[in-house]
Formats: sequence, C-alpha cells, structure tokens
Amino acid sequence: MLCGLLLALPAPVLGQVVPLSRGAPPRVRGLIVYHYSGQTFLRWESAGTHVRRYIVYRSRRPLRTALALRQAEQRYDIAPGSAVNRRLSDVLRLPVFYRLPGPRGVLDAGRECFVATTTESGRWYYAVTAVGPDGEFRQIRPGKNAVQSGVREQVAVPAAIFQGRHTYDGRGIDVFAHWTTNRDIPGYPAMGTLPSQAYNFAVQKNGKADIHPLTVRLHGRGDHFLNHANRNDNPQEYILALDDAIGATDTPSFWFGYDRGLDFSRRGRLPESAPGSGVVDYTLRRLRWSIEWAVRKLPIDSTRIILMGASMGGSGAAFSALHLGDRIAAVRALIPRLDYTAADTLETPHGRSALRLFRSLWGGVEQQPRTIDGDRVYDRLDYAARLASEDLRDTPPLRVISGRADSVVGWRQMLDVYRAADSTASGGMFFWDTRGHDSGSRHPWSPQQLPVELARYRSDRSWPAFSRVSANADPLREDIGQMNAAVTWYEPVIDEPARWSVGITRTTLLMRDSVYTVTGPLSADITPRRLQRFRIVAGGDYEWTMSAGGSTLATGTQRAERDGELTLRALVIPPRRARLEIRPVVGPLPNR
Repeated sequence: MLCGLLLALPAPVLGQVVPLSRGAPPRVRGLIVYHYSGQTFLRWESAGTHVRRYIVYRSRRPLRTALALRQAEQRYDIAPGSAVNRRLSDVLRLPVFYRLPGPRGVLDAGRECFVATTTESGRWYYAVTAVGPDGEFRQIRPGKNAVQSGVREQVAVPAAIFQGRHTYDGRGIDVFAHWTTNRDIPGYPAMGTLPSQAYNFAVQKNGKADIHPLTVRLHGRGDHFLNHANRNDNPQEYILALDDAIGATDTPSFWFGYDRGLDFSRRGRLPESAPGSGVVDYTLRRLRWSIEWAVRKLPIDSTRIILMGASMGGSGAAFSALHLGDRIAAVRALIPRLDYTAADTLETPHGRSALRLFRSLWGGVEQQPRTIDGDRVYDRLDYAARLASEDLRDTPPLRVISGRADSVVGWRQMLDVYRAADSTASGGMFFWDTRGHDSGSRHPWSPQQLPVELARYRSDRSWPAFSRVSANADPLREDIGQMNAAVTWYEPVIDEPARWSVGITRTTLLMRDSVYTVTGPLSADITPRRLQRFRIVAGGDYEWTMSAGGSTLATGTQRAERDGELTLRALVIPPRRARLEIRPVVGPLPNR
C-alpha cells in the first residue's frame, strides 16, 4: 500500500528482477521525474535483489556529487518493492502495482517509485541511490540516477490517481489511490506521519441518471474497502468506499487518527503506549478530503451524501458526522462503539485487544492523552459527551442499531448515548434487539438497517428532530425496542423567514416477522434542525399550531432558549396525518 516508505522487511518480489553479481554495487538507473497536480512522481528501475533500501534526495541545487547529496535539504528512505500496491494485492490475492499519472506511470516488478507532495513552489532537483550489503553506493550519474535539470513544482491540491478497474465479488470496481504527506498545504492537510503514503479507495457507479446520490461507506476492523463497494441499496447511487489501514502495519485508526510521534513505515508491533506527542485526527481529515474529491470529480448531488458503516465503520460514521455535518445528509451506524472508555467489554479477548490498540494509537485513558488542539482524546471519542457539548443546530440525523448481546463493543455503553440524545434533542433514532456483534438480516430490527428512510434527507434542508417520544422503550428492561422512531415526518418542509412547517405522522416500522405501530396516545418533543431561512432568536416567542384536514388540533407558544434552537415540548401526535407550523409571535403575548 506504500509508495516510497522504509519497511523493516523487504516487500515480496512479485516478478522477475535481475540479481546483482556478488560484490557489484547496486546502481540506480532509469530515473524519471515529473510533476502533476501538486505532487512530483519518481520512478526508476530496480537495482536488484540485494538492495536493502533506496534513498531519494531532494534539493534546490543540482545533485551531481556525493558532497551535494550530503547537503541536500531532504532525504527519504524507500523500501524495495515500493511499486507494489500491497494493500490491494492482499485484498485481491494477486500482485497489483501502482499506476502513476500519465503514459509513463505504469509500474511493474522491475520498477520502484516515490511521490513527493510539493509544499513550496519552485525548482527542485532529485537523485536516487541504493543501499546494499556494503552500504550506500553514492555515485551520481545525471540522466541515470539523477535529473539533469530541475523539476518545476507548483503547490496545488493533489489529485487521486486512477488505478484501474478491478473485479471483486463479481463486479468491476474503479480503484483510486492518493498519496498523502505529513506536512500541511492549502487544501491538503497532513493526513499521516509519513512523507509519502498511498491510500486506496473505490468508486462504484450505478444508474444512468445525470446526477446521483452518494453513499460513503466505512469498513469495520479487520475488513477492507472493496468489501463494501458493491452493496448498493439504491439503483441510482454512487458508492465511495474508503480504507482505514495505516502504513506498513495495516493498523486501523478507528476512522479518527493517532499520535503524531508514531512511525508506521516499519512492519511489526506498535509501541505498548503512544509516545504522547499529541494526537492528530489524520483519518478524519482524509475522510473529509475524499468526500470533497468526490464532490469535485463525480456527477453527484452534493446535498445527498449518506455516511454509513458497521462496527468500527459505524463508530467512524457517527463521530465523523459531528465533524462533517455540513457535508452529510444523514448517517447510519450498525453495532457501533460510541464510548471508547466503556468498561463493559474489558474482560473479553476482543475488548482487551482493542484496549491495547487504543493505548498504542492514542495512549491509555489514565494518561488523559490530548489532541494537538488541546482536547482530551477520549472526550472526542465519547458520543454522549459530544452531544452534550457541541452545537447541534446543523447536525445530520443519525440512525443506530445495536445488540443487547454484543460482547465486542458492549451494550451498556449505549445507555448514556440514549439519555444524551433525548436530553439534547439531537434527533437520533435508535433500535436494539437480541443480536450480538452482528449486522446480518436475521434479527428483529434487520429491516431497519436499510438506509431507505435516510434517502429523503438533504444537507441543505431542515428536518424535525424527535425526542422524548412517549412510545420509547426502556433499554434496561426490554430486549427489543426503539427510541424516537415511532414518529416521522413527510413533505413538504416549508422553511421561510417567518414560517416553518412540516408534516407529522405516526410511523409503521417494518420488523423481520411483523410490523411495529403505536395505537394509543402518543407525544414527542420536536426540534427543527438545520434551519435554512427560518430564524430563531434566543428569548423570542414562537407560536405553534398542529392541524389536520383544515382543523386546528392544538396550539401554543414556546420561548427559544438559544439562537437557532427551539424545542416544542410534549406535542400530542394525532392518529392521522397532521401538519405542524411555527411562526414568530408578533407583538406582546397574552397573559400567561
């Protein structure tokens, strides 16, 4: 998966290369260097099987002597086999090589490569040497292992490079790679601790429409991106399937990030505890960049982007939505871990393994590791705490399905989330049943795993968040239940400066063997979210009306406690379709 990184063990040779004769120094030849979209791509011929590593030199001055190499501004150690797309090779179980841009970009087993992201525009010179059993062979031969003239580079947002269409699970999938760096540039923040690291992602195109909804899929721990690129739920949707496997270790970052002092260039185990240099949300940055790339390059409706995943992917979807809410229309999370400090899985083998990995990536809970922004890492990974502390006015709707017998992420960790969702009127919809850590189709709430209900949400349109619904089940007592899903809404949503209105009705929920509906009295708190034109001012009074069939069923007034946020308490939901309308009160209120 890496192009241009030093590994502790050489990558497997996936083709025929010419071995060096004993005692012959390893010579690099055939160096080609060119610049494309903010990155400079290097390729050269393999120097033989005895090479231990390559060294890429980068300098503002010509590199023509060994002395010039010592004075070069930058140098990078590269493992042999750098042309191998190791992650994709492992997934497909066949040798796959990177493709660099342009006609000279096709690589094979006799080639090596490196990608340098430009952080400062200007002219740069490159040279590549090889290190063999007797050390580095530092002879410079312009036109062979060093460029004869400088390469003009320009800072720009790098492009994802098409890697080809690969067949997986019987269907062709377009695979792309983009090379990240450890330094920030405008529009392309550091996305890892390594100067050159390639990440794969897949795009699956469905339907013939002019513009398509996009589903962004995040895989679980131990899984991979191609396994989620074919499962389309909408015949017109495009799928963007991302990968979370860091460096030579293929370690997951849980769709968040890791300590900036960690080195993922070498195979082997990570340190027992992160070095404490500060945690960076590298993967969250990469997730945002990948979505922005899709918006720029694909014929998608940028207001209809759904984020979804299961297990680690479900956790990543839920937490990422709090950060990417301006881009995400709706979120679905299956069997997620929503509290990375929860203690109810510590005694299971999987729980102990996860805790060791958390400690290696971020540091232990008792160490109170922090991000480079000063936030406590485990506060960032506590969903209930995030709901209580963050501005939720523009948050997307979240649908979560959990299992009471889940011994991997635990069940009790969800209880605080349920309470926080209701107390903050976040609009989360929650389902639980008797499943374990399983997202299969044989469980009572399996029909609710389909994201069909989420397809109507838009990132540029308001929606009603339901909370404290009187039909909510008790998660401590009921094996199968739901929260905030017994009420739903229907079009049109009217969002004008002086009026907000939406259709309100009771829900009939499809279960595996039956349907769920509420026939008795029903009430709910309703909070308009993601308002576009309707303005709510702290301290302002607002009149609401519930009507049906031209008749007024109920009316009242409510004072807003915060700008942009108004929650109507305990509204009675009639058994027939009704419409809720909210208007600002003009003039003095009657005596109350």
